[in-house]
Amino acid sequence: MRDLEESDREAWARMAAHHIVDGALAASERMPGPHPAPDQVALLREIARRALWHLPNSGDEARQLVRYIDIENLRQPKG
Repeated sequence: MRDLEESDREAWARMAAHHIVDGALAASERMPGPHPAPDQVALLREIARRALWHLPNSGDEARQLVRYIDIENLRQPKG
């Protein structure tokens, strides 16, 4: 039961974060061109920094996220 609750919590958080970040990116679209634009990169970096600031053990969380991103990047097809 506890695993199901944790799974539901993670799914909810992932969906909420998806909407929040997409909304922030849409709000920061200033001009056409390659994306993410420098303004969007700065915004995403600050969102990530602010979110990590509020987590207990933020250093450990950041390291886990880096590992996750490294693994996901390995899964991406090389073009």
